[in-house]
Amino acid sequence: MKTETGINQDHLTKRPIVPLNSYTETFNQTDIDPKRLYERAKNESEKITWNPNMRSKEKILEDCLMGQCAELYLIDKCGYTDNPNGFMDVFDLQSNEIEVKVTRNPHNVKYMLGDLLVRKVEWGYDVADTVLAYHYQEKTGDYIFLNEYHFNGTEYVQTQ
Repeated sequence: MKTETGINQDHLTKRPIVPLNSYTETFNQTDIDPKRLYERAKNESEKITWNPNMRSKEKILEDCLMGQCAELYLIDKCGYTDNPNGFMDVFDLQSNEIEVKVTRNPHNVKYMLGDLLVRKVEWGYDVADTVLAYHYQEKTGDYIFLNEYHFNGTEYVQTQ
């Protein structure tokens, strides 16, 4: 069998077609494979060493489960890809880094954005310029999209 070499055919790879705004849809934690979710969250929780709020290992794992569920939704249902670098979250369809934040209380988003801003501006860490925020409702397991934020050079601003 004769084959050609040196020809990149990645553009022929079939990829799922997803609406660009599918990340704004409400989803439920039951939409995600629980075994895969637990493995990702467990791996992430074991890497967390900075713990200023003195969370227990169980609480850290619980928080990681909450965040990883949203990341897996974006990966599995929206066509995003995993970002394997450190504590980076995902890449969107255009390969932009996306930070995913999930909270039990929507009022906490401003504090989460403040923490990201300190890491990005004051400490010089590589933090994504785009943040997707979700509200996790513990009673139902629903994740409700809150907003998208972009870093404008000095702060994260709401885009919608």
